[in-house]
Formats: sequence, structure tokens, C-alpha cells
Amino acid sequence: MLSTRRARIDRAHPYRPSAPARPGLCVAGLLLIVAAVLSASGRPQSEADRSASGERLLQQQTLVVGIMPAVDSIPLIVAEHLGYFAEEGVTVELELFRDQLYREASLQAGRIDAAVSDLVNTIRSWANGADYRAIASTNGLFGFVTSRSSGIATVADWPAAPGLVETGLIDDSIVNYTAERMLEAVGADPSRIRIVPTMQIPVRLELVISGGLQAAVLPEPLTRVAEAQGAYVIVESDVLESTPGVILATGDALRRKRDALRALLRAYDRAVAEVNADPDRFRDVIAGAAGFPAPVAPVMRIPVFAAATVPDPATVDDVSRWMVQRGLVSRIPERDTIVDPLVE
Repeated sequence: MLSTRRARIDRAHPYRPSAPARPGLCVAGLLLIVAAVLSASGRPQSEADRSASGERLLQQQTLVVGIMPAVDSIPLIVAEHLGYFAEEGVTVELELFRDQLYREASLQAGRIDAAVSDLVNTIRSWANGADYRAIASTNGLFGFVTSRSSGIATVADWPAAPGLVETGLIDDSIVNYTAERMLEAVGADPSRIRIVPTMQIPVRLELVISGGLQAAVLPEPLTRVAEAQGAYVIVESDVLESTPGVILATGDALRRKRDALRALLRAYDRAVAEVNADPDRFRDVIAGAAGFPAPVAPVMRIPVFAAATVPDPATVDDVSRWMVQRGLVSRIPERDTIVDPLVE
């Protein structure tokens, strides 16, 4: 169930008085019944009994997972659409967030069990003492977009632009990290970025289209929206070997709902196979569930998704070192303090 709100209703069971004892039941009969009950309860469970018990327990657990309106949420959206969560025996509620600050606040408050997030947030949370772990990498896609008035139509124009390039993004964030690494990958100097902090993605989009910003870093599919409105896409994050997006789970969920999280990732992998086989089949479903503008559905880029696996050690190390260099954390974390090998 995809929702932008989550509510829980506790229903008290009505009190049912015990039935009066049936007359005429002899002591011997009572002893036989007690003996039968004790014998049944003392008998060891069979493998089938244990399996059925585990499945019932799994079905009783609900995972609430926060997603953002970006393509890295696609496998979860498709898994829900195809009923894979239910088939894997777990109840999953997808909660759509349009602001990552609200998503993080919900994680901290324990309102959600997991979220589509990133390694910068994971490492920052570790440094602040939060009990989170990355359980799988995701495949996001960002674009470095420039306005028509910027004079930067391609990467080749980047060095010739006068002064620093005013770029809308979130400072000290995954967007910041990805912007720098994208430019470096194509030989452009990221030190020419002058960051204009813009938390709200729609504001960032509007400003780069109108020329209020020279450039902006946007998630897919809003990159396509900007391009359709005349902006230039000079580089996208698929130039990188790996992306630092992750599914992040709380420590509480990893302790109490570990099997449910494994079931979530099994459903995720099944959805990945379906999307990779025929991405066009799900365009309208994705656009509707993620709240994308209707014209985006036929033009958005759908990446080739990888099956759920723990984040690449080299990417974890690179993000960690970038954060240390910027003074965001004081030291590089041990990998097992930010990654849980749920699927290793």
C-alpha cells in the first residue's frame, strides 16, 4: 500500500466470559484431557510446523518504507504493483516523501522502518550516533543541468564560463558529492561550482529553467522535465561506476523484523528482473505511484537495476573520505558500523 500518511488503529477485543463448566464431567475425564494437552505441548515441532509458524509471524509484521519521487524507488513501486511483497509473505507500506528532511525525521522518530536513502546520510547518521545500517545499494540517476542563458550547453563549455557557476543543490549532501564526481569523470573542474543551497527540488527545477540559476543537479525524471523546457543536460551520473544510493534500515527493524527485511529484498530482486526485461511496461505505474508529472512517463530514463547487494566497499570508502575532507565527519567509519550484510 502506497500512502503519504500512515495511521495505526488498535482494536480492543470484547471481553468474553468463560462458559460455565459442563456438569457430569468426571475427574478421570479431566485428567485424560490434561494428559492429552500436556502430551501435545511437549511434542517437538516438526520442520513443517516451524516453517508454518515462521510464515505466520512474518505475515504479522508490517514494514513501513520511505521512498522519494526518484527512479531509485522504482523496484519497490513495481514490487508492490505486482504483489511480490504479499507473495514473499510480508506486508509493506510505501510512504512517499517529497522532502528528505521529513524522511530523516520519520526514521529518527521510528515512524518508518527503512528508507531509500544514500551513503552520505548513512555516514552522517553514524557520526551522530544513530542506529541505522545500509542493507542494499540502489540505482539512482542524477543530471547536471544548465540553463539556456548560462552559455554552458556542453561539458566543453564549462571552462569558458565566466566566474563561478551558480549551481542549485544541497550543500554537503549526496547531491553535492555526485555533482563533483560527475564533473570529474568527464574532465571538468568541480571547484568552479558556487553552491546555491536549494533544498526543495521543484524550486531548483524552476530556477534553472527560468535562468534564475546557471545550473542545478536534479534527480531523474526531473532532468527530463528541465530538458523538455529548454535546459541543457551536460552530464549524468551513469558516467560513474557505481552510485551511492542505498536502502537504509533502522537498528530496531534489523533486530525485530530481520526476516521481513529479507523478504522485502527478495521482492525487490523479482521486481528488478521484471523492470529490466521490459521497462516500458511500468512507465504509467511508476509515474502514478511516485507522483511524477504525466508528460514525464514516456520520456523518463529508467536505469538498468542491479539485484540487491550490499554497498561496494570502494564507494563506501570514497564517500567516507569525501566527507572527512569536507569536515562532515572526523574519521572514516568501520564498514560494519554502517552496513549490514543482510544479503551477503
